[in-house]
Amino acid sequence: MSAWPVVTCAACGMTGPGRAKPSLCKRCYARARHPVRPCQGCGRTRRHLAAGLCARCYRLSRTTTVLCPGCGELRPVHLAGRCQRCKRLAAARPGSCQDCGKQVTRLWSGRCSACYARSREITGACADCGDLTKLAGGLCKACRHFRWKHPPGTCPYCGRQQPIGAAGACRSCQRGLRTARALKRAKAPRRRPHPVLSPANQQLLDELAGYGQACGWTPGTLRRAQRAVTAVLASGHELGQPPWDTGTLLQFLNQRHLVALRAVEFLTDRDLARGSTQSALSTWLAPRLAILPAPFADEVRTWAEALQGRGPRAGHARQPSTIQGYLRALQVPLANWSARYESLRQVTTDDLTAQLVPLSGATRLLALSAMRSLFSTLKARRVLFTNPAAPLAGPRIQPPPVLPLDDGLRACLLGRLHDPAERLIVLLAGVHALRPSDIRALTLDDAGPASGTLRLGGRVRPLDRLTTEHLRAWLQARRTRWPATANPHLLINQSTGGGTGPVHRSYIQTAVRRAGITAQDLRAGRLHDEAHASGGDPLRLAHLFGISDPAAIRYCAEISRTNDSAALPNA
Repeated sequence: MSAWPVVTCAACGMTGPGRAKPSLCKRCYARARHPVRPCQGCGRTRRHLAAGLCARCYRLSRTTTVLCPGCGELRPVHLAGRCQRCKRLAAARPGSCQDCGKQVTRLWSGRCSACYARSREITGACADCGDLTKLAGGLCKACRHFRWKHPPGTCPYCGRQQPIGAAGACRSCQRGLRTARALKRAKAPRRRPHPVLSPANQQLLDELAGYGQACGWTPGTLRRAQRAVTAVLASGHELGQPPWDTGTLLQFLNQRHLVALRAVEFLTDRDLARGSTQSALSTWLAPRLAILPAPFADEVRTWAEALQGRGPRAGHARQPSTIQGYLRALQVPLANWSARYESLRQVTTDDLTAQLVPLSGATRLLALSAMRSLFSTLKARRVLFTNPAAPLAGPRIQPPPVLPLDDGLRACLLGRLHDPAERLIVLLAGVHALRPSDIRALTLDDAGPASGTLRLGGRVRPLDRLTTEHLRAWLQARRTRWPATANPHLLINQSTGGGTGPVHRSYIQTAVRRAGITAQDLRAGRLHDEAHASGGDPLRLAHLFGISDPAAIRYCAEISRTNDSAALPNA
């Protein structure tokens, strides 16, 4: 490039190199070409480069993530077809460092990497926080990182234009506020009286130490569990006499930020705590009854108590999930009836039919079952004179057809998972057709990686090579992560590693869902494939997987129906 001519700048009056035609020096020419204005990309007021963007945003807009031809890695590339690291490495030359004299393969501005880093740093006061430390660009390292992560603004404490953090202040003011709060907490007196325990409670704490060692708890977990159990034993006036309700204990410990799971497990094992599904159901039921008028709420409460097996002539108690499903199904009908009537005594068969008209399929059958249960129970308790749900009837829904798995989906299932436990779950469900409940119940004694067998329901099944390899991989990972656990189950996680119970059903469902499928689809696809391979033999299906005779006949009937449908066009 030719040398710049010497001109007298028409803007600043300085004589020096510049552009002759506009009569501007180099500095004023650059300012005229790149005026300062708000950037369209980041919104900051900066010197304009091109396309309405500042230099940083323009470089980012021209940057693409591709395979760098220099290093072969997937990296951002801006210019020259190479990443920034390869361009810097290509610009570096071997030689002797001008500061330390060491011979290196790459020099940066005539220095080795260590001397170059020291040359870029100076010791002084940071322009943002004022700390006396090493600076680069007038800022310390912490303030540079703070500027990168937070947008600029006006600090409400010091009034400076600074990056504003999550606390609503600049970094310097945030540090001052944290220091002031720490000093205030240090000056405040802390009085934590040591609880006085009875000899029986002290013996119970000694038993906790042995219980934790037997379960493989770490020393930190054992200390936290001891603090939680001590708080429970010392709060008898608040919790009452044992046995305590597990829900109450969990709420008590969580409010005090204490370990709840291990402490409740120990107290439950010592018969000092009991699980109560009734209290949880009552808590769930209370807000749903509160929105109903008083007569309706009383009648629905009577029905709910009968479903729980309480009251005169108590029957079989239903599961809490069943009761919740019934109430969800009747939520809209109850709201409509309560807006028109004063009591369920006024509801007629036509009202029930009108609520069932917009429903179909399994939803209609669930609502119909809930209505029959509600009105028959109230009729038996002599709350109603007649049962308006008696004439109602509904057809039986046929189960959906079983469809085989897509070959492309089957081939990439294991590739989507990286945890050995998740891969083993997919293989147990997709190869051996195990239900989530069967997978949860498997113990270490049921798995035989050396012999390649799996015992389920008293029967020994042979394992294929792929399942055996992933079983060994999971057992190795299990020993590495929980070397002292006393949990006898094959699958454990962070919640059950310190106890003896199985993993939750949601753990199995979540692991399979990460592969893009459900556990039921995996099992149904495996049974469908085996039924097709056996030519529709239900005896082989029942013997191999231990399923019931009706289920085996159903899968084989699906195969026969599919074959008949495929043969119709040829006929």
